[in-house]
Amino acid sequence: MKAYCGNANSIADSILELLYDHKLCSEIIKKAKNKVRNEYNWSKIAQDTHFTYQKAICQSMAEKQKRELEQERARKTKSAKNEITNLLSFKKRQAYA
Repeated sequence: MKAYCGNANSIADSILELLYDHKLCSEIIKKAKNKVRNEYNWSKIAQDTHFTYQKAICQSMAEKQKRELEQERARKTKSAKNEITNLLSFKKRQAYA
C-alpha cells in the first residue's frame, strides 16, 4: 500500500481500504509478522553483528598490511637513493684523488 507524503487523502484511502477489506488486512498482517520473525530475531541480529565486526577487523588488518608495505617500499626507495648518492660521492672523491 502506498501513501504519498503530504497527502492526507492518500493515507486516509489506504486506511479505509484496510478497514473494509478484511482479507487484504489479514494478508498484510501475516506478511508483517513473517518479516519481523525473519529479520528481527536474535539469531539474525547476532549474525549481522558478527559479520559487521569481522568486516571491520578485516579492513583494519588490510589497512595495517597496506601501511606496512608502503613503509617497506619507502625504506627500500630511500636505501636505493642512499646507495646511488654514496656511489656518486665515491666517484667524485676518486676523480679528485
